[in-house]
Amino acid sequence: MSEAVLPRKSFFTGVALPAVSWGLPFHSLIVAILFGVLHFQANTVRMFAAWKELTVVGLVAYVIIRAITGRGPKVWLSWIDIAVGSLLVIAFAFFIGSGSLLRIELPRIAELYGFRDGVFFLLLYFVGRASPEIADDPDTLRRLYIITVLTCAIAVVERFFVTPDRLVLIGVASYIQNFLNAAPFTAGNPYGLPMNYWTTIGSTTVQRAGSVYLSSQGFAVPFLVLLPVSTAWFFGAIKHRTATVKLDYAIIWIGILFSVTRMTIIVCAIQLFVMILMLRKPEWAVAGLVTGFVVFLMLIVVLPGLPGFVWDTITWQTGSSASHINDWSKGFNAFFERPWGWGLGTTDESAIRSGLDPVTADNGYFKYAIELGAQGLIAHLAIYLGIGIMSFRVARTASTESRRLLGTVVFLTTVGVVINAITGVVFNALVLSYLYFWFAGVIVTVAQREAAAKEVRAPIGPVLAPA
Repeated sequence: MSEAVLPRKSFFTGVALPAVSWGLPFHSLIVAILFGVLHFQANTVRMFAAWKELTVVGLVAYVIIRAITGRGPKVWLSWIDIAVGSLLVIAFAFFIGSGSLLRIELPRIAELYGFRDGVFFLLLYFVGRASPEIADDPDTLRRLYIITVLTCAIAVVERFFVTPDRLVLIGVASYIQNFLNAAPFTAGNPYGLPMNYWTTIGSTTVQRAGSVYLSSQGFAVPFLVLLPVSTAWFFGAIKHRTATVKLDYAIIWIGILFSVTRMTIIVCAIQLFVMILMLRKPEWAVAGLVTGFVVFLMLIVVLPGLPGFVWDTITWQTGSSASHINDWSKGFNAFFERPWGWGLGTTDESAIRSGLDPVTADNGYFKYAIELGAQGLIAHLAIYLGIGIMSFRVARTASTESRRLLGTVVFLTTVGVVINAITGVVFNALVLSYLYFWFAGVIVTVAQREAAAKEVRAPIGPVLAPA
């Protein structure tokens, strides 16, 4: 029996995607050390921190050159391309014409942050359209699985051995306050660390893990793509699950739980359950439910206030729930006051880092509705719809297991983003935004190729029975 022939590595599978996959998770930690420990000048560190944006621009230029010279893959225009392009065009129009056309006067830095945080990563969708070979590369999921296990193992170690004082020593406080200019996020603690490093369960204050992302929220949100990747690899790609592999997957879930990020944990549980059903492994779904219940009972013993914490979360009686409702109320009022948009950088982190009072926050839909108006929100929702349809199609009908697994990952990431965006601006997490839209572009091209291949294989005209 001959061995399976692995696809030859391309620039995207052998260089570009590995560099982005490994670079993004450790970006914040490296920048914090450079700025807060080694005391490099802020401008010097910012030049280094721009590697990710320069990488995107370089990849887009590479794709354009390949297309012009005829060396790129053959693709067909999709309405999803139009939706993604429309959102980019709308944002660019706001960037260059909001002052003269809409009489919106904003600091240029706010508009830059708004463009970067809201739409810049969409360029990777078009990079994905030109790199469909990623779906056939077995290292795509395996690499991200390893990264997820590693960062979760760091979170476990952090939870038990890294104190707030040590976080200050590695430059986290200086990075957040002075480099990111996000001091408002550090109110309420003497360390100058992000306030979401702690939460109260009953009468117990619990320190949340931030891992290499230096923030519990920043650590949790990438799981919207990393959990589907890890689950697809564990349940779909691995044929023999050794004790070590099972321990690795358990570490991933321990890391998620240590982030104590309620909405994301709930979304990840939904993703896990749906993924197992889509992979046709209902026995694992039952086992997962039983395991989750047992773990919950064990946590009640350790944290007696956990049932009340869960109940307050479900019934929206927590402080963060009140904050969400307040922000949504502000968002509704602001949208109907100016449905054509308030301008780039007027919401959430983009506004705070620019020294502005955010019009609204804590909602991914209001970010686009407020900054880019009704037209921006419509394009944004159309993107979700298109990617969801295409990825589900690939997940169910693609010709190879590797393509079906990546399609499943993109579909469940879309589901997770749609849900989690209700309580957060999820695309502030670079690992999520960069990988999700890159993979989405890959899947759209794969879907088109699969459809074209089926048309070629289909019989032409009536099939006549032999005489």
